[in-house]
Amino acid sequence: MSAPLIAHSAPESGGQPQLLHDHARNVAERAADFAAPFDSAAIARWLGWWHDAGKAHPRVQRFLADENYNPGERDHSSVGMLQGADAPAITPAICVAGHHGGLPNALRLKKRIAAKKKEPRIQEALAKGNAFIEASGSAHGDETQMPELTGANEEQVLQLELWTRFVHSALVDADYLDTEAHFNADMAKLRSAGPRPGVLLERLEADQKQFANPTTEINRIRNQIYEDALASGDGAQGMYNMTVPTGGGKTRSVMAFALRHAKKHSLDRVIVALPYTSIIDQNAREYRDIFGADAVLEHHSAVQRAHKADFAPTESEKRDVLAAENWEASVVVTTTVQLLETLFSNQNSRLRKLHRYANSVIVLDEVQSVPAGLVAPTMWALRELTRLYTSSVVLCTATQPGYGPVGHYPSTPIIDGADVLYDRMQRVRYHDKTDATWSAARVAREMQRAEQALAICNTTADAQRVAEAADAYYLSTRLCRAHRDEVMSVAKKQLSTGTPVRLVSTQVIEAGVDISFPLVLRDAAPLDSIIQSAGRCNRNREQEAGRVIIFRLDDGSCPPPPYKTGREIALGMLRDGVDLNSPDAAKQYFAELYNDFPTDKHGVQDMQRRFNYEDVAAAYRLITQDATDVLVDYGEAMPIFNTHRSQIKHLGYIPPHVRRALQPYMVSVYNWEFNKALDNGIVREAEPDVWVWDSMFYDDTYGLQLDVERPEQIEQMIW
Repeated sequence: MSAPLIAHSAPESGGQPQLLHDHARNVAERAADFAAPFDSAAIARWLGWWHDAGKAHPRVQRFLADENYNPGERDHSSVGMLQGADAPAITPAICVAGHHGGLPNALRLKKRIAAKKKEPRIQEALAKGNAFIEASGSAHGDETQMPELTGANEEQVLQLELWTRFVHSALVDADYLDTEAHFNADMAKLRSAGPRPGVLLERLEADQKQFANPTTEINRIRNQIYEDALASGDGAQGMYNMTVPTGGGKTRSVMAFALRHAKKHSLDRVIVALPYTSIIDQNAREYRDIFGADAVLEHHSAVQRAHKADFAPTESEKRDVLAAENWEASVVVTTTVQLLETLFSNQNSRLRKLHRYANSVIVLDEVQSVPAGLVAPTMWALRELTRLYTSSVVLCTATQPGYGPVGHYPSTPIIDGADVLYDRMQRVRYHDKTDATWSAARVAREMQRAEQALAICNTTADAQRVAEAADAYYLSTRLCRAHRDEVMSVAKKQLSTGTPVRLVSTQVIEAGVDISFPLVLRDAAPLDSIIQSAGRCNRNREQEAGRVIIFRLDDGSCPPPPYKTGREIALGMLRDGVDLNSPDAAKQYFAELYNDFPTDKHGVQDMQRRFNYEDVAAAYRLITQDATDVLVDYGEAMPIFNTHRSQIKHLGYIPPHVRRALQPYMVSVYNWEFNKALDNGIVREAEPDVWVWDSMFYDDTYGLQLDVERPEQIEQMIW
């Protein structure tokens, strides 16, 4: 009698190998559960049974049983790929083929299928795989299952392309989880989704009672917005918009809608995506205060975790590491980049969590921040989530775009009567001074006429120039997060005590940051940036009306299109006398922007229609320039680094708890800047993956300095 087939060798900690039948069955059933919300359990179950069927070949079996045996070719995914190659859709073949390496381009898959059909060993393995499946005596699903396709042929192809990603996600995550349970059972036991949305809703409503009797007009409006959002949560699933003026308390209100909606429709989670880590920290902190620390997964680069979670110091840290892998959580707070790029990714490390988008409420906050060149594929994918994946999507912003030029994307307002709301919450008067340019000195004089003033510029260089002229505090991403937090803390304290304070910033302050100046000056920018900047003025109605001055800085620099395109459109609208306090201003602006700028600039949807998953992932990038984090000598950075230095050296990477401790002292620089600094000796790799920036090039006021000449004495320094 032949030995039973195995899927995995015995764990190092002891125990038995995992049987191939057990692994296939476990993956099949778990993948089917993951795919059930989008009615795809049958094909997911088939994939689970077939993904490792190639391991039935005797050479692979000997390798799994004897680590010293080298079988040469270890390919075990081609068997399921060939078995699914004749299905009516590409899905079964490409998912099995990529269950370790990610989804390939269709042409690459086609070439691989043709080549593998000619390999005797693969054909032998295919026969063994079929025998294994037949002997298992189980229902194996259906590789011919297709999703519900609607519309024209081009539309259906896009639907099939995205559905394949979701099915692949269900397979990959199921495979990872069962493999983890075999090799690291203790770690697997730590996985938990946390409290259900209904329980979290009860906690939110209990916490909201502190605002039950508002005494100011602004708080009465915020309370009404909350109540209206809560009531709207009982609506049917679909696409929603939450158009609320800046300062309307949408952080709480949109969560009230989302949790009520999730409870009503038995949804599993709420995913909130925001564009900037600064406001993610702010929102996640508020949610943790309401729901408890273990109920909220905060997933972004500032809390980046290593995959080797066993070095995490606490069980809570380990749970966070695990939950970040596949978003097994009831509330996820993440970046817009993480949320949207996953929708278009081909990498398994990202795609593991994609199936969690199904049966969820997805809140895309500050939706206007989606780059114009990616709006068309983005909006199509978001709408598709509401069509097939039992999800509801909320487009949330004070400057709601009009998507008419992009396509038909109707959304239901969560808050009715936006025009009235904007009138009631009008807090500022705009002053258009863009008819002539202003020097940095002129901007400085205007700031110095007020006791408290904020100026926002388009680039770090312009902001530094104005800050120097005004002798003002400075804020930009050239400052590490700890440095920015200190500047913000000082500014807020001086604002609250009525002490004179002047601050010059880049766009880092303009969206969602809870700070309020009586005077804001904004260099001409895209219209949504101008309106968002006004949200930092008289935010809580400290006075009858704040002032927002729009100017044009002479010799000012401007980021490239679509930012520059948006700035030109905004200047034209200002010349025409646009009412910036009306929500219609943003709709008009975005309609013009999407008419003037290609909304699928890189041809993402054409690549999708050809099932070129690698190309799509490369083309769909919200941040187009690669960057590297560098550690700066600020605050406690170097003592923390030195404390953990030997551990980093020993491991060869930064363990998660150390990375979290160092992240506040890191600055992200574009790789072309990083390479320039590397050539000049300004940055060095102190330990594996820890790049330390020369302290002589980090200014106590202006942060990272890149454009200064290297002093001669630096050449003689020894690290």
